[in-house]
Amino acid sequence: MSARKVGRPPGGQPSDTSPIGNFHLGINLGHDRAAALVSDGRILVAIEQERLDRVKHSPGLHRTSGGLELELPWEAIEYCLDAVGASGLDLASVTANTPGLDLGPQLAAQGFPDVPVHSIPSHHLAHAYSAWWPSGLDDSIVLVVDATGSSDEHGRTESYSLYRGTPQHLVPLHSEKVESHLAGMTTLGGLYEEITRRIGFVTRFGDGLSHAEAGKTMGLAPYGGAARNLRPWIEYSEGSYSIDIASYDILLEVEALLKRDGQDGSKAWMRPELVELAAKVQYELEEALLHIVREAMRETGCRNLCLAGGVALNSVANHRLVQELGIRDFFAFPAAGDSGIAAGCAFWAEHRYGNGSASRKPLATAALGKSASDAEILGALESVADEVSFERLSSDAIIEKTAAALSRGEIVACSREGSEYGPRALGHRSILADPMFERMRNVLNARVKHRESYRPFAPVVPVEAAEEVFELGLESPHMLLVAPVRPELRKVLPAITHHDGTGRVQTVSRQDQPFFHSLCMRLKAVRGGPPVILNTSFNLAGEPIVETPEDALRTFLATDIDHLVLDGMWVTKSRVEAKKYEDHSRDLAEAILPVGLAADAPSLEVEMAELDAALFHGAEQCAWTKSELRDISARIGRYKETSRTFHQSEIGIPLRSVLGDGRLLLLDPLNGSELIQRSSGKVEHLDMGAVGRLLGRSDPTQPRRSENETIEGETSMIEGTPGTFA
Repeated sequence: MSARKVGRPPGGQPSDTSPIGNFHLGINLGHDRAAALVSDGRILVAIEQERLDRVKHSPGLHRTSGGLELELPWEAIEYCLDAVGASGLDLASVTANTPGLDLGPQLAAQGFPDVPVHSIPSHHLAHAYSAWWPSGLDDSIVLVVDATGSSDEHGRTESYSLYRGTPQHLVPLHSEKVESHLAGMTTLGGLYEEITRRIGFVTRFGDGLSHAEAGKTMGLAPYGGAARNLRPWIEYSEGSYSIDIASYDILLEVEALLKRDGQDGSKAWMRPELVELAAKVQYELEEALLHIVREAMRETGCRNLCLAGGVALNSVANHRLVQELGIRDFFAFPAAGDSGIAAGCAFWAEHRYGNGSASRKPLATAALGKSASDAEILGALESVADEVSFERLSSDAIIEKTAAALSRGEIVACSREGSEYGPRALGHRSILADPMFERMRNVLNARVKHRESYRPFAPVVPVEAAEEVFELGLESPHMLLVAPVRPELRKVLPAITHHDGTGRVQTVSRQDQPFFHSLCMRLKAVRGGPPVILNTSFNLAGEPIVETPEDALRTFLATDIDHLVLDGMWVTKSRVEAKKYEDHSRDLAEAILPVGLAADAPSLEVEMAELDAALFHGAEQCAWTKSELRDISARIGRYKETSRTFHQSEIGIPLRSVLGDGRLLLLDPLNGSELIQRSSGKVEHLDMGAVGRLLGRSDPTQPRRSENETIEGETSMIEGTPGTFA
């Protein structure tokens, strides 16, 4: 992958109104591209590129004759500069980052030739800054967990990283690294993503690119549970941070499960075996995180926790950490995934290269986008004047109308002020409903969001009432904790109570979220019951959350949403009457929900052994076709060295991929393995006989063999031809 200069930098003359040289721009590249502008220790504005180009996860990758090329998120950059009235020449610094081998500095230097460009030491450090700097905590454990961090010159990649946060510094505690060529299944985030892909939860871009939708797996997991009794996927030892993910064994198990399933064409989330995969990977992730944080607490004595990295969006795991480890204070950055890298880069640059006056400031709000002007709002409304009617109202009047509408079972969308930074809609780009209506979840999934029927919705509750409704323990302003709904209220609030009796809670205070807080209290006054509102992001399935008034109106008109709050405007549809709950739920089919395996489901040990024998022992009788075996070999062969149960092979010596002379062996027993010279990139293709001879020479414990010597019984499975691969 290479850098690509596309568009032109926002240059021109320094602005007359901005403090020249006081803005630090951070940029995330790769998936979830984003830009953030920091000054005086706080984020002034931040935006994800997908909100502007309307491409979900906006990867910014383009396939060319020379391979994949990467471009800066110019729309997001210009959005940030425009929000503060600045130009590119007002910037004190630019810091950009990609995971893996960092191409960010090179691309930033091309785009901003007249601005100092910095290179942050690692992807995980950027994540850590995004959580630590705005946390408001003077002493904390900072944990970064994702699919892949930065790669070094030795071919190793960050898996997870721990820091101790002090008032002014981040002190490294532990950095877990894995071999880069195995990172797809030997990191916690990589494991979760791979299982998500195998279930079928992916967003596809062009050019063969895709993004795993891990949140869908987290939502599916409570419907399973039998798989928790299967062999452990991850092992760890008390007193050690390191974790051991048996990637090869896991992949064998997955293949065996899918083969037993038969893949009858049902939707993935309706197939019991895939439901169990979701439950299993969720459980294994939670247990691993508990181990890591427990070890950090033992070493430091600290009970405050900051989280970042894509895994920090797993709100179920977050709440287990808080509850089971007795966490006193908890902070997860709302843009915990890679979009938050932009903020982390900017915080780091100002801290490292600023004039020393910047100090850490608690994050006041996640609504870090810019507000639409009256002219922009009126222009958008006039463009659809024949389809909507609208009136300007005071905030109190809008709250009154919204509460009354929700109490009748009507659905209201909000596009207010600046948009949220990160994947959670927290009241500024939200769809709202009353969770006391029994089938409101089904209505929203089927007739508004157009998504899977099992998907849950989040509750919003005033912070002072949270413990009356949820077993929460801490505030959750960014919707990053899932907590049990109190048993006596689960039937009262059916639309926000998930299958396991939990809800992903957003707490709101009168000071930080006055509109939402007042709306919760007003809804309670109108209809009785708990002061809880159902909140979901203002978008359709497969689309980014709305950003502009035009986006909001387009989505409003395309769905069964009844009313739209567009800042100070109350908008209704001219041609369609608002629907009460009875109208919304009329003729609505019963939701079909997932079902996992029975608790006594048989073991997969036999199928796993059969598949391993077909891949690495020359066995010809198995349940998989030759074509299927070739595909499986290409995907999982390289992970053989991670096996705890099936570590033997027909060549009779331990298999490993990293050789001591700068060479890398990527095992693929049925299609031909690759021997790569790291320094030159030269690639040789080897059959398993050649692999055996190579490893025999490289292993001092094994007797040396001549170049022409073969291993007894050594044949290719394909076409039965010794040493060849058809």
